[in-house]
Amino acid sequence: MTVDSRTGFRRRGHAFLADEARRTLGVGSEIHSLAEVPIPLVHTAFGAAVCGIAVLLRPEALGLRNSAIADASLALLTAIVIVTYDRLVYPRDRRPGLDAVALPVAAVGAFGTVLAGVTPISVRIAAGIVAALVIGGAPQLAMRRAAQTEGGSTRLLRDIAGVALLAPVMVAGTSAALDAQWRWGLVGVLTTLVTVDALRTDGVPAGRAGFFALLIGALQAGVASLVGPGSVSAQLGVRAAMLLVVWYGLRGVAGTLAVRRGRPALVVLEYAAFVCLALGALRWLVP
Repeated sequence: MTVDSRTGFRRRGHAFLADEARRTLGVGSEIHSLAEVPIPLVHTAFGAAVCGIAVLLRPEALGLRNSAIADASLALLTAIVIVTYDRLVYPRDRRPGLDAVALPVAAVGAFGTVLAGVTPISVRIAAGIVAALVIGGAPQLAMRRAAQTEGGSTRLLRDIAGVALLAPVMVAGTSAALDAQWRWGLVGVLTTLVTVDALRTDGVPAGRAGFFALLIGALQAGVASLVGPGSVSAQLGVRAAMLLVVWYGLRGVAGTLAVRRGRPALVVLEYAAFVCLALGALRWLVP
């Protein structure tokens, strides 16, 4: 038998390769063995397909109301496909929970928001790339959390993804391009979805995360309604940034109250200071 001098292992023949192929295809074994290691390429390709469909469903083609209904249906379909695929392919110890689809669903909604309120093609392309990457990467990051291998870099990536999705939503929440009910609905629903993922990343149990996320979504929609649409386009970015700071503070307060680690009173005061400063800046910007 020939030995590979570089590795010290015996070279494998065709029988070994055939057996490995059968194992890979799941012949004679459980289907969950197909992917012991998460493969984000599959999710990312699916995310790109979803974004392509969202482009076809843009308001210019269907009208705002029909486009909103189609995007909501597409977001629901995205969640179903991701949950079904992960359940069939990945082993139980790596399989994420239902909360793992919060960011992908929010990505579909955020991209639909950009298509509805932003006309430059460069911005739309960038938003589509971000949405596809989030749809592709969020389930894999959730699998790391399920397998208890989530580190600081993973949590940072989830936070960056959440902010990237909320940024165009907050711009839409302070823009006159959409009617008031559409603005408030987008801000409330998408903020809730992103907050669920953020609180779960902070270690908040699923039930508490859902409750606080709904509360923060309602508060964020209320703040957006009080701010109203900006008459000066240069202020849209500043208003959106202040709304993001409000969300950051509310998320921090909720996460601290839900988990109660360390010195919660001091931490709550720190996050509440962010909320107060952002609200003060918004009050100064709003005429």
